Amino acid sequence: MTTGSVTNTRKPIVRLNILDSAGHQHIVPVIVDTGFTGELALPPRYVSRLGLTITEDYQGRPVTGEFISIPAGNVIVIWQNRRRRTTFLEVDSEPLLGMQFLWNHHIAIDAVANGLVTLTPLGG
Repeated sequence: MTTGSVTNTRKPIVRLNILDSAGHQHIVPVIVDTGFTGELALPPRYVSRLGLTITEDYQGRPVTGEFISIPAGNVIVIWQNRRRRTTFLEVDSEPLLGMQFLWNHHIAIDAVANGLVTLTPLGG
């Protein structure tokens, strides 16, 4: 199980352990975003700081409905005490953890300031 908390600005946050290009671990606070269907979204400052490489352009369709090209790559995160290869999208937003990453997890959020956020694997 992974835990976090809800901020005073109503954002459910967990801390994600991400490996940089040299294999060093960095704790990054990410918003649990059930409206984001991808795995992980990182702003350019994190992509640069972690030394991550853009390897492809992902064709996405935001709420505007028009397809756009989004820089993407792969990164290793430590999740449930295991290394997990994850696709990230480089976007101008706060770091987001999306539904593709969270698939097969139970998500619980106590929707109050400092409320508990829990992400529990379902084993499926």
